[in-house]
Amino acid sequence: MHLPILLLGRRGSIFVLAVAAAWLFAIAPRTEAQIVLHDGNSTADIDPTSQAGMFHWDIQGLNQLRQQWFWFGLGPGPVQSIDTISPPNVTPKGPNEAIIMYANPGFSVSVDYTLTGGTVSPPGQHANADMGESIKIVNNTTNVMPFHFYQYSYFNFFGASNDVVQLSQNTHGQYNEADQTSDGVALSESVVTPGAPHGEVAPLGATLSKLNSGGPVTLGPPFGAGPLGPGAVTWAFEWDFLINPGGSALISKDKYMDIVVPEPSAFGLMGLAIVGLIMRKVRREQ
Repeated sequence: MHLPILLLGRRGSIFVLAVAAAWLFAIAPRTEAQIVLHDGNSTADIDPTSQAGMFHWDIQGLNQLRQQWFWFGLGPGPVQSIDTISPPNVTPKGPNEAIIMYANPGFSVSVDYTLTGGTVSPPGQHANADMGESIKIVNNTTNVMPFHFYQYSYFNFFGASNDVVQLSQNTHGQYNEADQTSDGVALSESVVTPGAPHGEVAPLGATLSKLNSGGPVTLGPPFGAGPLGPGAVTWAFEWDFLINPGGSALISKDKYMDIVVPEPSAFGLMGLAIVGLIMRKVRREQ
């Protein structure tokens, strides 16, 4: 188990929230299928068997993510999450990288996650981490495959539901960046290639309901590119491919998150309470 690092405030106060959160996360129940990535000051947790997807991404124990996952559709058919394609085939590539593949006779989808954490920073200073994602869709049939691919993201910085999100387009009118900000946190996702023809920023619940509606989905109206917020907001991209027989489509993108590490006084009492819960749990298990 990776031991958390205690940070001392200017008056000698112990910065316990990040430590306590990291320990609670470490001792929380997990299924065998869940994937844990760790590097530097950051940890990410992925459930490849359900729409939960990547549901945890922390910097110094402070989780900022609630759900980030992928959906697909074939032609005018219904949209489904990628975990419905098949059971996941997970290939660990190290403590900070894993490839998840889903495959059936017609096509396969693989997602390669690479987490790059930064150095541990003291309270009041910036700390950051990076998540690279490379996605490959392969057409195993002898026909051209119209394939729609969707990414849905719900970050809630410091659990405050006080975020603002805006999508940006490149010179070709393709969505290639999402920016989400709140007090003390900033996230930027850059789509390296290709840009997405559709995208939307929406209040929490709206886009997820659309993706799970059971029919074909085109992101956009009545929702736009933002800015939307402050509040509990989500964002999504849609790529539309015509994949040749035996061919593939590739998506490469990168998320960069930067936080200001909270001062001990902001969370000290909460952290002490959490530490108390941890100690009681440890005593019960001894």
